[in-house]
Amino acid sequence: MKILLTCLLSAYLMAGAVVWAGEDNRQESVHFAKGTSAAVLSGKIKGYQGVDYHLSARSGQTMVVSFKPSNRSAYFNVLPPGSLEAIFIGSTLGNHFEGELPVDGVYTIQVYLMRNAARRNESASYTLDVKLADEKNTAATASQASLVTTGSSSLFDKKLELQGIQFHITSTNQGSVNILRIVPSGLEIDNAAMEKSINGTITGAEVADLNVDGSPEVYVYVRAPGDQAQGSLVAYSANRRKSLSEIYLPPLTENEAVSKGYRGHDEFAVLEGVLGHRFPIYQESAGKTQPTGSMRQLQYKLIPGEASWQLKIDQILEF
Repeated sequence: MKILLTCLLSAYLMAGAVVWAGEDNRQESVHFAKGTSAAVLSGKIKGYQGVDYHLSARSGQTMVVSFKPSNRSAYFNVLPPGSLEAIFIGSTLGNHFEGELPVDGVYTIQVYLMRNAARRNESASYTLDVKLADEKNTAATASQASLVTTGSSSLFDKKLELQGIQFHITSTNQGSVNILRIVPSGLEIDNAAMEKSINGTITGAEVADLNVDGSPEVYVYVRAPGDQAQGSLVAYSANRRKSLSEIYLPPLTENEAVSKGYRGHDEFAVLEGVLGHRFPIYQESAGKTQPTGSMRQLQYKLIPGEASWQLKIDQILEF
């Protein structure tokens, strides 16, 4: 998953999430063989004891980490120098990270078991493929998010995977109306493509398991044309790993307290266990369209509805 610097900084602002780490984590340094910039690490963790791998890197370099565990409850996080706030959280974003690093220093790749598995004293064997590359030597691959400019069109093409379920998301991203196409694979019953007309262009997509039921969801972020650049969400859940069903996000207009001062310019992001949605707050006075300088952030939990899954506001923050 390609994560650009702007996305990393946005994650800092939205999440502010201090990740859990076992106090007894084993500490190891990553060293590359002479003339190389890659290493394949292997190990085993059990219970609350994980491993912290420390790797020196420079600002502007691209780090690529691929993780293959024997236990589905094993994940990895990536932490920047001198901070416990992760720039990548595996339990919501999957087992592959690729991102341009924002600062010089020692980064930590933290391998761990989720709390429920740690409490049961489960174990996991794993391999960790770690690479560093200068930006000029890094090429996009078919499995990464891409905005490929060809004439007047910008094709969105991204493949995501979590818990053995894959989602291939594409859109021509041209003009004000587009067709979003999501092709799943790995589902037990129905892997038919989902197509939906969207008003605007796709700005990003993420995969997660917000309700921690072993069946992932895919979240696609859309931005409408116009000065307000209003954001919207298209999301699907892999119901019991069998087929896709759409996730419902209630319109902001249904909640007067939430929609007060809303004028678009939305941002969405998967946080730890919730979906984050934030936007600037504007003045309510007639004829005034200036932002107040404050932001409103909504955090949604994924819950079962009467006929489908739905996102319900769990917390409202203003800052």
